[in-house]
Amino acid sequence: TASSALSKASGGRPRGPNIAGLFAGGTLAAEAQVVLMARRLAVRSNAPVPGAGRTEGLDLAAGHVLLDLGDDRFTRGRPHPMIEPAVRDQPMLAALADPKVGVLLIDVVLGFGSHGDPGGHVAGLLRGQPAVASRPIIIASVTGTDADPQHRARQVAALEAAGVIVAPSNAAAAELAATCVAARS
Repeated sequence: TASSALSKASGGRPRGPNIAGLFAGGTLAAEAQVVLMARRLAVRSNAPVPGAGRTEGLDLAAGHVLLDLGDDRFTRGRPHPMIEPAVRDQPMLAALADPKVGVLLIDVVLGFGSHGDPGGHVAGLLRGQPAVASRPIIIASVTGTDADPQHRARQVAALEAAGVIVAPSNAAAAELAATCVAARS
């Protein structure tokens, strides 16, 4: 379960105080903002919901930042991150390297029109990165089913094998991220 995986990851305590959310799905980014704000966390985004602050950059160290990487600013001249998950690679590597980022929150979206193996792509990116204990806690949601071409169970297995905590839903992933940063206080 996500909570047992959390206790294995850095003892459930993030290394830094901030949540960095890197989303392929704009609706999922919005949902995460709402969940974190309900937990009384100040949130900034390039696509803010009412009550959230605005950020235009990838400054992931300046508080809780949830980015919609499918926004036109990030996709101009390149595919949407649901089609090409490499769009998230540089921001993800930056978040992994930033000591202020305690939790990295991501989404994996399955279905026709999405990348053939988005979870495998994330797992591949994590190979060669710092050990699980020295990097941010990575929490993911996988939106889809085993009937999708990418087969949800295979995506979850690839992510978990790479040390990613997979929550049962995007809202649950955001709740878990909020719990992690609260535990650090």
